[in-house]
Amino acid sequence: MNLKKQLYQILKCPICNGGKFTNHGTVNGIHPDLLKLCKLLECKNCKHWFLSKMPKKKFIENLYKKSSEYVFNKEFISNIKKKTFFTKALKSEKLNINHWIFKFMEDYKKGNYLEIGPGNCNLLKTFRKFGWYCEGLELQKIFRIRGVHTDIKKISKKNKNVLVFHDVLEHVVDPISVLRKFSKQQTAGDKLFLAFPNSSSFKAQLLKTKWSMVAPLAHLNFFSINSTKILLKECGYHPYLIEETSFVVFKKLLRSIIRLPVTFLLDVLNLRIICALKRIPEIILNILDLIKGDQLHVIGIKR
Repeated sequence: MNLKKQLYQILKCPICNGGKFTNHGTVNGIHPDLLKLCKLLECKNCKHWFLSKMPKKKFIENLYKKSSEYVFNKEFISNIKKKTFFTKALKSEKLNINHWIFKFMEDYKKGNYLEIGPGNCNLLKTFRKFGWYCEGLELQKIFRIRGVHTDIKKISKKNKNVLVFHDVLEHVVDPISVLRKFSKQQTAGDKLFLAFPNSSSFKAQLLKTKWSMVAPLAHLNFFSINSTKILLKECGYHPYLIEETSFVVFKKLLRSIIRLPVTFLLDVLNLRIICALKRIPEIILNILDLIKGDQLHVIGIKR
């Protein structure tokens, strides 16, 4: 397969159609074939980040269907080979009642729920447990449970009171067209929940191409606060919440800070000099990430 023939050059920002970019440099992908294949660009208008070359739609869809190493890391591929791994995950009764979405569902009546890319379906199963009619669209056949389809045509035409794209839109070539397609199944007052990497974060701004979220061909788009607002407006939503959040756990970070003098000294005594020198910058980055996290939680209300 000629990989370069499956990619095309991006001439305009995927969100605002702006044509002026800042080039942050060449990026490496998650597979050796993807090394230095494209650049990381930032739109000067809306501050959205994206790859200079994007995969063709059918090509990227097939990569996910086949669980390709171009879009999944080695750990995921290894788990796929364990025949019972995903079966156990899907049958698990473990629910996700502490998910951030439920903080905004207290006064919401039961209705119809649609999740795009539900993965292990824990969130979908939790809504179902609470009495919602739940459906999902998932390209990975290994994740299929009742109500989750691989074909968009099998999703019911019912109005969707809640629509969820959790860690999904960063994986698609054209986020606006994808969201618009499903937003048509919502009416005024319905809720949209999104989560994706935040290019406005301190971590992203400092690390640029070294930011861990920049991982072609898995991640293609990286939303700023400005580009998120444009996305919502273009797809017919009022912004209800755009919240910067972090994967960093405060208690763990605090323990690392307290232990830093000891761990630093042990590294030096054991001649792990490089490891010792990395500890302080890592802690500083994590502190900054707690202040302005590298993830965005977004809620839109359908107009």
